[in-house]
Amino acid sequence: MGLGRFLVRRIATFIPTIIGVLFVTYLIAYAIPADPVRAWVGEKLMNREALEEIRAKYKFDAPWYEQFAFLVTSLLTGNLEDPIQHRNIFDELFYRFPITVEVAIMGFIFTAIIGIPLGFIAALKKDSIVDFFVRIFALVGSSLPAFVLYYFLILFLFTYMHTTVLAGMPFPSQTCIASVSSLPSKIPVIGHIVSAIGSVPMFGAMMCGEWGVVADTFRRLYLPGLALGLLDGGLIARIVRNSLLDSLSQEYIQYAKARGLRKNRIWMHALKNASIPVVTVLGTLFGGLLSGAIVAETVFNIPGLGRYIYNAITRLNFPAIIGGTFLVAIVYVMVNLIVDIIYAVLDPRIRY
Repeated sequence: MGLGRFLVRRIATFIPTIIGVLFVTYLIAYAIPADPVRAWVGEKLMNREALEEIRAKYKFDAPWYEQFAFLVTSLLTGNLEDPIQHRNIFDELFYRFPITVEVAIMGFIFTAIIGIPLGFIAALKKDSIVDFFVRIFALVGSSLPAFVLYYFLILFLFTYMHTTVLAGMPFPSQTCIASVSSLPSKIPVIGHIVSAIGSVPMFGAMMCGEWGVVADTFRRLYLPGLALGLLDGGLIARIVRNSLLDSLSQEYIQYAKARGLRKNRIWMHALKNASIPVVTVLGTLFGGLLSGAIVAETVFNIPGLGRYIYNAITRLNFPAIIGGTFLVAIVYVMVNLIVDIIYAVLDPRIRY
């Protein structure tokens, strides 16, 4: 099977996967024994007629399958409104998702910087004191509750060291946003790609040369990124170590040694084969970060996708839950497609 047919087969699973995720999410939310309309209204004084009007608007007076069909149809046509924020769901998601992208990139960078070198060193120094401490670090990172580490880092780096900021999120100037968003009209294809990248505030500020915004963004996001890197870096280190040691024990490595290949060439062969499980885990972690690190965004007061979904769950905000799930499903599907492409490039046998 060629790479093209391999990708077509993967893409063919997109729509069933997304619809299935939406359906299961809706059924779980629907099964909660509560009145979502009263959860939206809160403590406001509202008469029965007004409540019934909201129920009718969102089809809560209809059978569950009609409710689901209404929510999905309204979402796909871009007409679904957040009943609490009174804004279009896509407007909310497109506002918050670029912020989550910043958090995801920062967390991914710290995870790779911490995890990959530690795993490489642990494999190189197998059964040494360095290997022992790397394994302890991996164990602690895998077992430590996320919110505990978050609060300790806040206490140390924010309260005592005053090296970070926890409130608010910087954005480029309106002039910068307008100049980036106008690119598609000038360069049809490349312009749309550049505009999409520029929608992420930090990248948009870089394009406009607003380095103060970039520096301020880093000050606010390096702590969440460091926290995510410490938690996930241990897992990556353990996988890199085990995968590399497994590759070094294979017969082709023994054959390469027998032929007299230099040590660095042998390690390069081992690294290529050991990278496949690492790519899997890194792709999954990045997809999870792009889907919104709910605990991190809530603790660090980041107005991203994860915090929006968390607030939607606590208020039984069905439209926001469906909209957030839709975006999360697309993100995971796209990340898995990219991982599959990298797989097929690293090991052509996977295509078959």
